[in-house]
Amino acid sequence: MELIEENATKLCEHISAMCNACCTFLKTEPSLTLMQDNMEWYCNKCMNETCKKKNTLLYGCSEAYRWNGKYVFYCPQGLTFIASPLANENGSLLGGILLGPIVMGDIEDTLSNISNEELHYNIRKLPVWDTVKVRHAEEVLAAITKSIAGTSHSMYGSFVFEQEKMLSELYRMKDEWQTTAVDCDFLIRSEKNLYNLIMAQDKEGAQKLLNELLGYIYFTGESDISIIKARLLELLVQLSRAAIDAGAEGQEILVFNENNIKRIEKITSIEELSVWITGIMQRFILHSFDFAKVKHSDILYKTMQYIKANYQAKITLEDIASNIYLSRSYICRVFKEEMGETLFSYINRVRVEKSKTLILNEAVSLADVGSLCGFEDQSYFSKVFKNITDVSPKKYRDRRGKI
Repeated sequence: MELIEENATKLCEHISAMCNACCTFLKTEPSLTLMQDNMEWYCNKCMNETCKKKNTLLYGCSEAYRWNGKYVFYCPQGLTFIASPLANENGSLLGGILLGPIVMGDIEDTLSNISNEELHYNIRKLPVWDTVKVRHAEEVLAAITKSIAGTSHSMYGSFVFEQEKMLSELYRMKDEWQTTAVDCDFLIRSEKNLYNLIMAQDKEGAQKLLNELLGYIYFTGESDISIIKARLLELLVQLSRAAIDAGAEGQEILVFNENNIKRIEKITSIEELSVWITGIMQRFILHSFDFAKVKHSDILYKTMQYIKANYQAKITLEDIASNIYLSRSYICRVFKEEMGETLFSYINRVRVEKSKTLILNEAVSLADVGSLCGFEDQSYFSKVFKNITDVSPKKYRDRRGKI
């Protein structure tokens, strides 16, 4: 761990100097620690009350850990960060390297969402990158963290603990149960304790108790894998409730569990079940951090970016959902909660704002303006424009944009 920490810290300094952008190493063990806080000059003046810096950065590392080693996300202020996780040889998350904040795309779009003039001044000091440069930086960062850790990035921490060591512990617990009278209340009592440990984000304590629970389940299941699977699914429900009560997004946990149920059906050995349930528990502990605000901001800004990049074409809810990898209903709910308007109301507003520049260009006919801004019907364009601006497109042109 010390060598990884030392190498990560040095490389962050080099990356920061090379890219003229803040680069930092976030350590998760034994506590959440920023090893060098070179983004302090901006973040401490941010004044966004929904953003807790370490939690926001941990969200990025957690998602990168989940998405095979790299993740681009937005902070609650709408600025871009690039994250790549660092794991040890057993696959356990140690932290990650983060690059940002940066402005991705048109800086005026970013500034339009922020009213504070002092923040405008600070944001103009940040590097402005296009999406291509961000993707290149994402790939380079993932290659660097892979090199530092000496292991491949794993999809949501499948082997979170060393398999042989963990299985040895499980077999020891099973042997203990074979020489002990069966305690019928043990399962209920232990599940309650596991719930409390996950709420407290105590990984070590939760892992120790999980090993005891698995030993009990395997002993009482008499090596019948179908019985063991049924009891593990009951345990999965308890883990889910603990994660949700600790602050995880309920809808995301439900989707996560749907995938878990499909996965458990394909498992054929007790050893594989052991590794699988341990990985699930670690994932739930990560979920238990309060990521709701930063996750909503990330979804919101990614949705807005997609709309602004594609407003000229037909945009469907399916297009947005497939681009962000979330369900349509979840995106609509988050957008309405955060923006106070529906997704399609926002799409129309963006198209109307973009149309204003074209309307003032006499060389472009009003009939063409609507189609160039994504409206399929001229009369619908005129209706939406008037609803938003209180004047028709023709009057807006005649008045030279003065409403």
